[in-house]
This record gives sequence, structure tokens and C-alpha cells, in this order.
Amino acid sequence: MPTIATWTGSYRSMKAYIPKHQSMQLKNVAQMQHINGLPKDWEEKMDKIHKLFSRIPRYNKMLKQYELDFRERGRAAGLRIQSSVKNFQLTLEENGRQTILQLGRVDRYKYVMDFRYPLTGYQAFCICLASVDSKLCCTM
Repeated sequence: MPTIATWTGSYRSMKAYIPKHQSMQLKNVAQMQHINGLPKDWEEKMDKIHKLFSRIPRYNKMLKQYELDFRERGRAAGLRIQSSVKNFQLTLEENGRQTILQLGRVDRYKYVMDFRYPLTGYQAFCICLASVDSKLCCTM
């Protein structure tokens, strides 16, 4: 969700909506056609969707920037998550503790993505791709 605040130095926030009760047992690409996605009247049927919220980053007074805690992600592979406005973490609850999806920049053109149920790999990749695709802070 782009805001004027993201352009002026605050953190950006995102929300994502995905259908509940989807099959995680997709055997091949042809079966993906059977996933209908969100119902057309999804706003009236909030019990049939998962709403994902972005985690609020902590402000580092010494570096004067917002930071997310990626814990030890990527260290075993020799990667280090770099600061980026495109890094994010999504949870199932507002101010939730359990991360469902996270994306962190490790190089100029390389990111690392982690996801868990209820997201499929396809959904997680689509959310990350949409996030990295454009400069959200400049879109109004």
C-alpha cells in the first residue's frame, strides 16, 4: 500500500489477501487451473480468505533507518540480508509474531524468499514479484 509517508522516510506497509482452504498437493501445472482464487464477493465473505499484514519494522536510531529482523536467514549459505525498502515480512495477524512470507535483498539483483502455509510457492512468488516490480513509494 503506497503512501506519501513511504516517500518521506517512513516504512511502507502491505496487505495481501489469499483464499482459505486451498490444496497444497498440486501435482502438476495443469491442476493450477482448478484454483479459482478469491471469490468474486470476497469482501462480504471475509471468513473465506486469509488477510496478510506487513510486520512493522523497528527504527534504528544510530543508522536512522527502519529495520526488520531476519534472524539468521541466509547466514549458513554465506548470505547477508541488506537494507532495502523492498524487504518485507508478512504475518497472518496485525502485529503478529509468526512470519508467513519474507523477502530480503542479498545483492543488487538478488533476493531471498521464505514462505510457509497457508501460502503456496506460486502465491508467495507472485506477492514478492509484485512488491519488487515497481517503486511502490513513488506510486500514488
